[in-house]
Amino acid sequence: MKLYVIRHGETDINVQNRINSLNDEDLNENGINQAKNTREKLKQVDYDFIICSPMTRTKHTAEILNYKNADIIYDERLLERDAGVLTKASLDNIDCNDWWNINPKEDYFNAETVEHVIERVSNFLNNIKEKYKDKTLVLVTHGGTLKAINCYFNGIPEDGCLEKYKFENCGIYEFELK
Repeated sequence: MKLYVIRHGETDINVQNRINSLNDEDLNENGINQAKNTREKLKQVDYDFIICSPMTRTKHTAEILNYKNADIIYDERLLERDAGVLTKASLDNIDCNDWWNINPKEDYFNAETVEHVIERVSNFLNNIKEKYKDKTLVLVTHGGTLKAINCYFNGIPEDGCLEKYKFENCGIYEFELK
């Protein structure tokens, strides 16, 4: 099964270098243009349908990308990490290496743990592997979710830090799910 995983287009919170988390923000003008450019690249992919996080920014990205007018399925397991009270906090005030570490030194209050994000995303990938084994899928999701997807395929780094995995807005990342 081929997976083409795309991070949503840019939002104003991304530009401000803040944690978007479950803040339900739409794309900015640049994000819309990024999605339009990615749509052109995606035309080389014969996908069966799209599975998308139910946030506005991912839905809007998926709608723009969907050159085939294929079905779009929304799945909450593709949501971004829930940052709790840190939603919209400046990334300049957070140690991102610790924030994205499976064994953080700090207590991040009521935020979803990195370990839980990885478990949630692994559950999703195991589920679609069985359900759609002969399909080519496009997943539209978030940067943090992409970190967890990368761990599913490549393992958790020895130091536990996922921050080294960077994913551009509207980048296309290809994975083979066996």
